[in-house]
Amino acid sequence: MWSLLQIFFVIISVVEFIMGTLGNGFIVLINSTSWFKIRKISVIDFILTWLAISRMCVLWTTVAGASLRKFHKTLSYSKNFKICFDIIWTGSNYLCIACTTCISVFYLFKIANFSNSIFFWIKQRIHVVLLAIVLGTIIYFILFLIFMKMIANNFIYKWTKLEQNTTFHVLDTLSGFLVYHSLYNGILIFFFIVSLTSFILLIFSLWSHLNRMKLQGIHTKDTSTEAHIRAMKTMMSFLLFFIIYYISNTMLIVANSILDNVVAQIFSYNLIFLYLSVHPFLLVLWNSKLKWAFQCVLRKLVCHSGGYP
Repeated sequence: MWSLLQIFFVIISVVEFIMGTLGNGFIVLINSTSWFKIRKISVIDFILTWLAISRMCVLWTTVAGASLRKFHKTLSYSKNFKICFDIIWTGSNYLCIACTTCISVFYLFKIANFSNSIFFWIKQRIHVVLLAIVLGTIIYFILFLIFMKMIANNFIYKWTKLEQNTTFHVLDTLSGFLVYHSLYNGILIFFFIVSLTSFILLIFSLWSHLNRMKLQGIHTKDTSTEAHIRAMKTMMSFLLFFIIYYISNTMLIVANSILDNVVAQIFSYNLIFLYLSVHPFLLVLWNSKLKWAFQCVLRKLVCHSGGYP
């Protein structure tokens, strides 16, 4: 029998899941429709589209896994299901973080202005840099799967039967736990450092730009200042939600492996879905094309509901 607190957290998770699906689906729909109409798409729209797709994959995979663990335990703890689930969930997470890093790097080299030859050289080859980030993520993901297959044969994972005839997937040793999560989190931490560095450099670029304007006696915001501020909002939101997402994933691991507490598990899902459901709407508000499309949809809904004569 579920408690009121569990039911409350489940309702929040369902609402967040619906919001995340609608928000990310809206981004994919608008950018894809525009792409098919004009036969071309900007770099930032392309990255945002794949970011939204990867987030929906994380959402649906997480919900599917949690539902099967609750209502179909025999299937959820079968070896083939666990392998497929790990591949889809880990790959979606890696793609999601890679896209956020690409956006941060793109904004840095697109907006920032430094009189440095290395910075200018990289800026001229920004598409190659973004491609390298994606290809590097794919290569790391493949190596991660291969290495985990190798060490899995050395008893890092163990399947065990408990008194309730329930099969749980547990780590065999503490060293195995540390190895797995060190490998899994390695590229995530690297991408977080890259995004944080891009954010700091963009702040420094804005500071230098404002100083130049002050020396020239200009005290009003120009387009460059506004572009810096918009990009910094997006990058800051990525960093903050990444921290929330990372902490919530860690809490979920502890709740599943150590505490075995249902309330802690559902609360961890609430935090995970918070990042995946709320942030897409922030991206819509901060993107002029997506914001305009969202306003058009709202006007049509109001009109059909009888809000307009």
